Amino acid sequence: MREVRLFENHSEREQMENLSELFAVLNALEHLEKMYSRDHVTADDYKTECFKLIDQYKVTMRLVHGATSIEEFAKKYRLHCPAAIERIREGRPITVKDDQGNALKHIASIVEQFITNLDALRLNTRAVDDLYPGLDDLYNAINTTSRVPIDAVVSTKVKKWHDRLSSMAASDEISDDEARQMAFDIESAYQAFNKALNEMKN
Repeated sequence: MREVRLFENHSEREQMENLSELFAVLNALEHLEKMYSRDHVTADDYKTECFKLIDQYKVTMRLVHGATSIEEFAKKYRLHCPAAIERIREGRPITVKDDQGNALKHIASIVEQFITNLDALRLNTRAVDDLYPGLDDLYNAINTTSRVPIDAVVSTKVKKWHDRLSSMAASDEISDDEARQMAFDIESAYQAFNKALNEMKN
């Protein structure tokens, strides 16, 4: 039997992986909505996972070339996910009222910035002029928040790499070892941020 190739080059392979990731995120969000509606998951767990999936959708959607809308994507790939589409349209879990406003938007923005930076490193982005803008956005978002408690681990680890990259030339690149350490530090900061949010809820 002849092997069927889904891609011919690195760019096509990356696009296929991004499409698969987007499909998986939407499918997971659809199942989460069903599980919550059937009381198979607590309200707190639902809210945490829902925010996470919505943020992952935003990041992944930006990486997919040619996807104009979530409805068109679902139709093209025969994915039945009306509940997921509704969550994405509203941009928040069904349990969260819109009147919580700016604090929730700011939290969602910080989470999105964390995911964006981690994804860039996992995609082997090494150039300073590609990494610094996203890291600068994360650094500024963390330092301008007042309603969300920021753990010292979060600000220290993000500041470490913000200072490091800001001292380098735009044409410079970080090494693979530096990228590995940066990903570890950013992931640690992200986990500390999530821990602070959970403690704030309790």
